[in-house]
Formats: sequence, C-alpha cells, structure tokens
Amino acid sequence: MMMEKQIREHQEAGRQQQQQQVVVVHSQVRRIKQEEDERVTVHETYQHQHASEMRLVLRDLDRQRSRSPLGRVARTAISIGGDS
Repeated sequence: MMMEKQIREHQEAGRQQQQQQVVVVHSQVRRIKQEEDERVTVHETYQHQHASEMRLVLRDLDRQRSRSPLGRVARTAISIGGDS
C-alpha cells in the first residue's frame, strides 16, 4: 500500500514537472515551420485542382466515346446500301 502511494506521488511529480517545462523555439525555426506549412497547403491545393481538372477531361473523353460497338471500331461514317 505504501509502495503504491509512493508510485502515485512520483507519477504526479513527473506530470507537474512536464507541465512546468517551457519549450523555447527560435524565431527562424518558427518561420521555417510556417513556410513549410504554407508550402504543404499550396501543394495540397494544387493537387486538388489538378485532380479536378483531370476528372473534367476524363468526363469529356468519356462523353465523346461512343457506346455503340460500331462506333468503337472506326470514327468514319458507315455507308448503308450504296454503290455495289
């Protein structure tokens, strides 16, 4: 019982010590991290725009493609009847 109390007190002291620690970050380090975050945001935005454009292009290509088996073979006109 006494051992458990000591362990709890030790853990509580460790938590208090962690809360009291202050992390000092140099201004240049903050600036570099901020620039990295901005770059990541720009890159993600670019990827999203690129994916949207690709979807539009693929949708247009899908619309142009004929669903008819005859249209898949050739894009030329198919003559019916005709000159034999």
